[in-house]
Amino acid sequence: MTVSPDAPATGIRRSVEDAVHAVLERDAVDPAVDLFDQGVTSLAFIRIVAQLNEKYDITLDVAELEEASIDALSALVDTQTAAKDR
Repeated sequence: MTVSPDAPATGIRRSVEDAVHAVLERDAVDPAVDLFDQGVTSLAFIRIVAQLNEKYDITLDVAELEEASIDALSALVDTQTAAKDR
């Protein structure tokens, strides 16, 4: 799943950014770059996904991600919440 780097900042996008910033305890994260390339550990990534699953009552399948960026996570959360609302 690829996402345009110019994707609009939606409520979901802001929630993903907030989760990433809270877990990493830093604000300087490039939303278009894979989080693992920015020093995120597997445990930190699991904590980010857990926060998003809890907040949106979804079960993210991160195996669907081509990259673990904020943009890609936002798109996946959006897809999952839209499917849940059907």
